[in-house]
Amino acid sequence: MFNWVWNILYGISKSIYRIIDFLMMCANMLCGIEPVKYQGVETDFLTFLLQNKNVSYGFVAAALIAVALTMLFGVAALIRAIVSEKANMTPSQVVLKVGKTLLTFLLIPICMSVFVYFTNILMQAIYSATLGGSTDGIGRFLAGAFGQDALRSGVSEDFYLDPSFNYYSTSNARSYMDLTDYDYFFSWVGGICIMISLGTALLQFIDRAISIVVLFIFSPISISTAVVDDGAHFKLWRDQFIVKFLMGYGCIVAINIYTIVIGSITSNGFVFFSNSLLNNFMKILIIVGGSVSMQRIMSLIGNLISQGAGSNELRDTAIAGAQMRGILGGVKSGALLPFKATRAATNFVKDAKQFGLGSTIGQRLGFKTDMTYGRMSNVQMGQRRQLMREREAMRRQSDSTFFGNNGGKVENAIEGDNGAGRRYSVGAGSNANNQMERSNSSRGANIVDNAIKNLNDRRDIDDLR
Repeated sequence: MFNWVWNILYGISKSIYRIIDFLMMCANMLCGIEPVKYQGVETDFLTFLLQNKNVSYGFVAAALIAVALTMLFGVAALIRAIVSEKANMTPSQVVLKVGKTLLTFLLIPICMSVFVYFTNILMQAIYSATLGGSTDGIGRFLAGAFGQDALRSGVSEDFYLDPSFNYYSTSNARSYMDLTDYDYFFSWVGGICIMISLGTALLQFIDRAISIVVLFIFSPISISTAVVDDGAHFKLWRDQFIVKFLMGYGCIVAINIYTIVIGSITSNGFVFFSNSLLNNFMKILIIVGGSVSMQRIMSLIGNLISQGAGSNELRDTAIAGAQMRGILGGVKSGALLPFKATRAATNFVKDAKQFGLGSTIGQRLGFKTDMTYGRMSNVQMGQRRQLMREREAMRRQSDSTFFGNNGGKVENAIEGDNGAGRRYSVGAGSNANNQMERSNSSRGANIVDNAIKNLNDRRDIDDLR
């Protein structure tokens, strides 16, 4: 009867898994784990960028500049070796180092291509080993991990590895799991944390790709200084390149390991505390804490490659994230600018009609006007006069209606008529007199009240004039 409720809940979970798979596909292509196609030929994204003809033109131009710089640095080092007795190199060593530097220019593209190729193969193996056995993304693994407590009788715990299992089909998932026992809450918390981590990582992969291309183009200029600084700048370039290249893989592998961890701890068989509420709170704490640590894992990998490189990368990422939020805020303001301008123009026209053009312009420019001190404009005073006239006309109409309807009754009461066409007798004179006195008193009070009100209204009108 309530199957539609469980279908909706599972629909939310499978949508989260689907989004995670889409994000992972984008990340894997940017990272080089999944191939891209260019003119029908499969290659990885970084190799495609490095072999692009425009990037090659940039590298050749930088190499020509670096050759000239190398010659200048070589001449300077040669003069120092001849003149100075404390020189670290002899003239022959200077010439040999210049030759090595020029040869390195030619080897850089080859070395980078070979390095990218073998690193991609190595990271693909590590990535596949950390998928929890799944062959087509972590969405399938997550669907099976959060359904371990809902397995139907006879279904294996690794049912998600079955090729016929399709987590995106609710009817197919029902044949493996009882959706009334599915861990919806944990699947939502863990899935949202993974989505946030992947979304942040995608921005870093784009930065990583652009940074590697920039390092590739400027590599000859960094190498050209090896003649005078013994390769200090080239070492700095090498560390930057390796850190940028490997940190992207580290984030992907860390996310895979994170999914394995949360898939293991969310099982009902794993218990921290006997209190179910406290036990679930502990599991949620691990899931959220692991998501926050994704960025720190990238920093950890960078620090293993070069001391302080990962921490610097994390700081630069935080700065870039703040700038991105500022850009998105500016885009939002720009998108709302036409609506704000229309609203401001409409309000200006209404204020000009109500308070006058001069007061409105002065108020917009920040000057104090009659509006600031509470004085009424000519338009407001005219509106006040019109309102007072309408009130006076309504009061006169009310008085006329009252006296027109009640005049005959008062006259009859005075003359002693009982309302049925009969006159009071002499014995009823006292009652007639009493009724007449009351009528006169009421009429007099109304006349006095109306006179006071009319007098006050006339004074207000005179003040406005």
